[in-house]
Amino acid sequence: MDGDVLRDLVRRRAGLAAFVERDRAWRAAVDVVTRTFGDVAWIAELGSEDLDGGLVLRHLGGSRGSGLQGLQIPAGLGLTGKVFLQQRAEWVDDYFAASQITHTFDHHIDREGIRRLLAVPVMATGRVLGVLAVGARGDGVFGSIAADYAASVADEVSRAVAVADCARAARDAAVHAERSRMAAELHDSVGALLFSIGSGMATLVEAAGTDPILRARLRELQSHAAQASTALRDSLRALHASPTALELAVALRADCAAFADRAGIPAELVMLDDDLSLSPGRRPAVLSAVREALLNVEKHAGANGVVVTVSRHRAPERIVVAVTDDGCGISDDQPHGIGLTTTAETIERLGGRLTVTGDPDGRGTTWRIELPC
Repeated sequence: MDGDVLRDLVRRRAGLAAFVERDRAWRAAVDVVTRTFGDVAWIAELGSEDLDGGLVLRHLGGSRGSGLQGLQIPAGLGLTGKVFLQQRAEWVDDYFAASQITHTFDHHIDREGIRRLLAVPVMATGRVLGVLAVGARGDGVFGSIAADYAASVADEVSRAVAVADCARAARDAAVHAERSRMAAELHDSVGALLFSIGSGMATLVEAAGTDPILRARLRELQSHAAQASTALRDSLRALHASPTALELAVALRADCAAFADRAGIPAELVMLDDDLSLSPGRRPAVLSAVREALLNVEKHAGANGVVVTVSRHRAPERIVVAVTDDGCGISDDQPHGIGLTTTAETIERLGGRLTVTGDPDGRGTTWRIELPC
């Protein structure tokens, strides 16, 4: 039976699957159902939080074009969105005449020539990971046998995805432990050596007497030692950071660099804490919000510089991100634009809040979000 392909994948990769195996498992499910009883199939995965709990079509088989790839499906819309919302299998044997579904995506379905469609949820530990959908271009009926088979494939792929996710978590934990060990060794060896060099330079400066050239050279070397110590501290902070925090820092640093190149305004990222882990579903919302804040600075602030700070606050646990500029400021009663309003709504849906305040002296603006971890 074709379902053995997925069972074999689970057996062979158990404990060894890397993150890329998650995608391989999705693709295997699509291949199985298209070879067995469908003309076209797709996996709709959970999208980012700013989709408000919707889906994104990321894995397709048998499609005629690229129109379905990356299609966003809000919960409840179309057959795929309905199955996701209700968490049970459903099918329609005449898609365009079906009254039990919305027809939001009729244009996409028609371009693919699909006449019948079946969809089943992919679930793990009571949580929906996505939806497996199978379409046929000819007339006929799917029925419960086809639905049961699709459900069995969905069950197998959910196990493979769970194995891949556990393996990735274990790998990240091992990497984090090794990086922490390296950070401790560097702190005890290189850090102590740099401190000793700096202290020795300070003593030599005092002993150099009135020779201006020697004193200047010693102060220069002392400054270099201090700079090296600062660079080491930054490196140790990065080594201590969790893989998720590193991903967030890398993405934000890239956004700051892109903003600086585009706007000609210096932008600096400051990570104030080592533990800045954030769930993968919330990270896109944070990145999207920061990009909107930087865009507002570029358009309206007339700033000479921007600082993006990220910190972790406790009681309650939350991530705080602030974008501060030294521009013309903003009044408290100034209305928010569409971009800022949309960002605020997204953050509020995640249980957080967004505030924008101007400096009392009118010399800058601070945009700030607080988001539960």
